[in-house]
Amino acid sequence: MKYYLLLLLLTTSLFAFSQENTIELTDDELNETSENASFDVIENVPIYKGCDENMGNQALKECFDEKLKKLIAKNFNTNLGGALNIPDGTIVKISVFFKISTNGEIIDIKARAPYPELEAEAIRVTNLIPKLKPGYQLGKPVVVPYYVPIKFQVSNIETSENQKPPIHRGCDEIFNYQLLADCATDKVKDYLIVSIDYELADKLFPLDKTTQFKVSFNINKKGKADNITVQAHKKEMAVEVINVLKRMPKFKEPGYKNGKPIDTKMSFLVTIHL
Repeated sequence: MKYYLLLLLLTTSLFAFSQENTIELTDDELNETSENASFDVIENVPIYKGCDENMGNQALKECFDEKLKKLIAKNFNTNLGGALNIPDGTIVKISVFFKISTNGEIIDIKARAPYPELEAEAIRVTNLIPKLKPGYQLGKPVVVPYYVPIKFQVSNIETSENQKPPIHRGCDEIFNYQLLADCATDKVKDYLIVSIDYELADKLFPLDKTTQFKVSFNINKKGKADNITVQAHKKEMAVEVINVLKRMPKFKEPGYKNGKPIDTKMSFLVTIHL
């Protein structure tokens, strides 16, 4: 039997974390001081390696989340589900809490899960986070609490073995089903971000620093995008995004099910910085 992960990664304030009653914290940990600032309210969030420091706080938080999600998905030992004899279909929740120190190091890692082996694995993977640029409040580095909820689903993935997502060029060396799908989404997002007409976007949103749009489309049996729909704040932007997706190069391979090519739905939100 093989296993896979469902990962839900959200940043949250220390207060919101304590309200969920998912982990034990001391009174000292709950007291936010000038040396301890929530990720939600800090003036300058910690910066994950590879994120553009020139982006705004919200974009940096999103980049942080995405980098952390990929790190966990790549390194978490999914074979633990079988080793622990967890019943097929079980969804196990793991709560991970840590702090980002004033030096940008990950400290005070804690994890709660139904199995100590999963707690240990969550802590091991969290220790793989590279050193960060620390968060700043009032011009001084501060300790920043961070909470990561992980859902670990044990499943006999026979359906995933018989089904393959569309493969984008540049993702073909990945063999994990979910990572392949995530890689394809990231590649399409990158394509959209570099291909949008920013002069048009500036005219449409002259007072905004960012704008968002939601795209939905199929990768058809030939690997091309079709049945494209876009939700945007301006009709002209929706038209621009549709035209960009129509010009998108073919995927290396379409999705497959039981050895036959299929149409595969993709849908996600994109943020561009103006």
